[in-house]
Amino acid sequence: MKSLIKFVLASIGAFLALSLPAHAQGTCPKGRELVNTLVTSINAIPGDSNKTKAYAIVYWKRATYQVYENVNLLGVLNGCSYPKGNCGLPDDLSGTRFQQLVDYQDAVYAFRNGKTSSEPRVPMSAPFPDDGMLEWAEGVLGCTTSEPAPAAPPQTAPDPKWVGYDAARQAGGDQFYQWWRKNFEMRRTADAFELCRTFGSSSYECSLVAEWTYLNSGRNPYTGGTTQTFNGTYSDQDRGYNAGYEGTVPKPTYTPPTSNEPRCYDQGDGTEKCFYD
Repeated sequence: MKSLIKFVLASIGAFLALSLPAHAQGTCPKGRELVNTLVTSINAIPGDSNKTKAYAIVYWKRATYQVYENVNLLGVLNGCSYPKGNCGLPDDLSGTRFQQLVDYQDAVYAFRNGKTSSEPRVPMSAPFPDDGMLEWAEGVLGCTTSEPAPAAPPQTAPDPKWVGYDAARQAGGDQFYQWWRKNFEMRRTADAFELCRTFGSSSYECSLVAEWTYLNSGRNPYTGGTTQTFNGTYSDQDRGYNAGYEGTVPKPTYTPPTSNEPRCYDQGDGTEKCFYD
C-alpha cells in the first residue's frame, strides 16, 4: 500500500513538473552592473561564497584577460580549487584553464615576494573559464551568459519602380535596352559610369548615359547646348536592336566640299546653311 502511495505521489509530482511553465532565464549581469554586484558579493557579511565565485567566473567570461590584472579577484576564483570537484571542475585540474589561472596567481605571489626575478606572463591559452565552470556559475545564479540573437531587420518591399533594374543593368544588351525604353531612368550617377566601364565608352549601353544626362539636365551632352532636340549618336539599325527608337534626330553630318562647291550643314530643322570658302 505504501509503495502504491509513493508511486502515485511521484507520478503527480512528475505531471506537475511537466505541466508548470518554464521560467525564462535572464541574462547574467555585465559591465558596471556585474562589477558592482561582484564587489557587493565579496564584501557581504555573511556572504554566499558560491554566488561570489559564480559572479567571479562570469566576470572571467566577460572580461577575459582583464581578470589577471586583479590578484585579489584571482584569489576568489582560487576558492574553486577546494574541495575537489567544486565550481563544476573535475577532481583532476591538470590541463584545465582554471589550473593555468592558479599557476599564474602562484607565480605572481612568488615574484612579488622576491622568490623569482622574472615577472610571469599571462597565460594566453586561458582567456575564459572552462565550460564546466561556466555552466556551474549560470546554474548558481539562474542566468545565462549567452546573448540573445539580434533581431532581424524588417524586410521592406522592393520599390516597384526599380524591379528588374539591377539585373538588366548587369546584363546589358537587349535586356537593359528594354528596361530603359520603359523607364528612361537610372538610379544613380555611379550606375551610369559603371555601364561605360563595363561595356566600353563606345558601347550602346554607354550611349544611353548621354540620353540620361540630357533627360535629367536638359543639356545636350554632345554640343553642351540646351536645344530641345537630342542629337543621338546611335540608331537601332546600326546597333542591331529592333525595338525602335522614337523621337531621335540623327547627328548633324558634314559633307566634304568638292572644288568650287559650297560647304553646307543641316541645321536640324529641315533647312541647310551653306557658305563658300
